[in-house]
Amino acid sequence: MAEGVIQYAVSLAAVHSRYLGVRMTLPASAEARTLSLPAWIPGSYLIRDFARHLVGMTACQADGMPVTLQPLDQQRWLLPATAVPVHIDYLVYGNDFSVRTTHVDSSHAFFNGTSAFLRVHGAEDWQHTVHLDSTGAPEPWRVATTLPVVAADDRGFGQYAATDYESLIDYPVEIGAWREVTWLAGEVPHRLVVNHAHPQTDLARIATDLAEVCATVQRFWGEVPFKRYLFLLSLDGKGYGGLEHRDSTALIFPREDLPRRGETGVSAGYQRFLSLCAHEYFHAWLVKRIRPAAFVGLPLAAPATTRLLWLFEGFTSYFDDYLVLKAGKVSPTQYLTALAETINRAVRGKGWHRQTLEESSFYAWTRFYQQDENAVNAIVSYYTRGALLALMLDLTLRLAGESLAARMRQIWQIHREMPVEAGEAIERLLGAAEYPAVAALLAEGLRSTRPMAFVERLAEFGVTCTPIAEMPTQAADWGATIGGEDLRVARVQLVHEDRPAARAGLVAGDEIVALDGFAVGGADFLLRSARYQPGDTVCLDGFRQGRLMRWTLQLEPPVCNQWRLALCDDAGMDEAMRARRAAWLAGA
Repeated sequence: MAEGVIQYAVSLAAVHSRYLGVRMTLPASAEARTLSLPAWIPGSYLIRDFARHLVGMTACQADGMPVTLQPLDQQRWLLPATAVPVHIDYLVYGNDFSVRTTHVDSSHAFFNGTSAFLRVHGAEDWQHTVHLDSTGAPEPWRVATTLPVVAADDRGFGQYAATDYESLIDYPVEIGAWREVTWLAGEVPHRLVVNHAHPQTDLARIATDLAEVCATVQRFWGEVPFKRYLFLLSLDGKGYGGLEHRDSTALIFPREDLPRRGETGVSAGYQRFLSLCAHEYFHAWLVKRIRPAAFVGLPLAAPATTRLLWLFEGFTSYFDDYLVLKAGKVSPTQYLTALAETINRAVRGKGWHRQTLEESSFYAWTRFYQQDENAVNAIVSYYTRGALLALMLDLTLRLAGESLAARMRQIWQIHREMPVEAGEAIERLLGAAEYPAVAALLAEGLRSTRPMAFVERLAEFGVTCTPIAEMPTQAADWGATIGGEDLRVARVQLVHEDRPAARAGLVAGDEIVALDGFAVGGADFLLRSARYQPGDTVCLDGFRQGRLMRWTLQLEPPVCNQWRLALCDDAGMDEAMRARRAAWLAGA
């Protein structure tokens, strides 16, 4: 196929109906061409079938002659040869308030290229241009994106261009009446664009804090691979998430967890925000540039499986909290609280007994991203257990006079332009060939379900781990999560295997209407159940699929499978332990 330019024009004329309008223009071609829309977006490992949101797709030649698009499957179409340029027009329905797809309404428009721009097979290396039309956009709306600008007005509407299709779909776009703060980190300009912020949100403070976090991440890697960076932040009541791109990230976060003007200190919610930003920013190096071979070549029609998500997501999940500490934004005590939360999510339930980290990575598409009520008994998270492995590896390397950070920089030097083919190469770079303890840790952590001895290892760094109850408000173990907001029914949300609820025959989805003969609802079940003691016998009445049921539970002592981390007193440590802990918590 001869070299050319693929053009897209994006219209906002129908945003009140949640539509983006797209016109795609292709040059004439003597050959038929295959068009498709990706089925998933890099960084989110689930088939989402973006093509199902395309509405009213038609094609015509530049002279107005209709052209028939032949569907090949659910996400591909065959465009016949044409002697003149051809237009493909369609609407993109956007009602997914997330970082992954498209969300359009009367207040803003957000979209990723994977859900808006058709791909022309065989022409992926052509230049792709985008015209953002201001028609239909309210006067306060402006454009925020790192898509390279060709010519735009002072609101950002106009012409943009990407060097190829892979680049095109890696530039999220936000259009709305957003607020903005800017800063420099490592002499690189950074922007934070915020949608739907509270008027008193202290954006200046957030910019100052993020500047220090970004500079810390840059120093960690030793160089900056982009010329600018953009944080796109949408706020709502309780949403949470982020998606990485090469020089930007899209984030969703709870509005009330951000600091207001005049507030000082770092709340747990704001600490979580800083860690989320650090996580996605870290990905600009690890996953966007150091990436598995399985993600190379735009394999966007079907799952692209890899056994390495423990590295790309798990190690990032270790360093996100750690780098916020190193940036001086939180205290060691606050950091250990966040680390304990990560560890506790990794060891809760039975899933880690049944699935290895490599398996968790491989089955991410069907198991981690499609979790059901039995996930706590069946799978392990490559995020949290991968972070636990990174912690163990970091501390083990530090005992040998090294650090995981130094090893990550070695991986960067080798794999920033060369995809990672197999885990063995990464394991060697992490020190498996030089240190038997590292080799054993990686073998057990990745390919076995044996527990990792983090209690003993943290003790060598002056940190105590105290076991605590899984449900601290409950005096006894019920072995299930039961509740909800319904005043008349308490719903069984999940059941832990081999514990009281499971032995009594309860399953997720059961509806409880009475506790020991008295009516109970989801809103008060937790308070009522907290009064029971180990050894008590409890009678529950309720329904399963419309059938009246009765269950008798024998309550047991609380399950202490969670941990509280704390710094040891200096008096309880020798000089070597104090030095180890100081170096670790300082990021040395």
